[in-house]
Amino acid sequence: MPHRDDKNNSTLTRRDFTRAIAVTAATVAVPHKTAARIPDSTQDAAAQALSPAGEAQLQTILAKYGKRLSDEQKADVRRLIAQAQKAGEALRAFPLDNSDEPATIFHVYRADRR
Repeated sequence: MPHRDDKNNSTLTRRDFTRAIAVTAATVAVPHKTAARIPDSTQDAAAQALSPAGEAQLQTILAKYGKRLSDEQKADVRRLIAQAQKAGEALRAFPLDNSDEPATIFHVYRADRR
């Protein structure tokens, strides 16, 4: 697997691609009201309804990496974005008040503390 040592090298590693997908998919937290379909040649991918935010993520990924991806990989990216979108919808649907605390509270461990 090639490793990128300099910024001018155009080789895309799996790690770089996965990182970009994860960062892009993490932005699904934007609330949405309607869902839009993105046409695709694959029947499986056409069944995936994406929100406008999901569609924007897909278009961003395809603009950046589309030439390097096969149709199957593009369908997989669409599926992953749709899954992240569903998870985001489930999180947004959970009712929380501003006073609700997390299930686990972060405590800093310091070795010098007694």
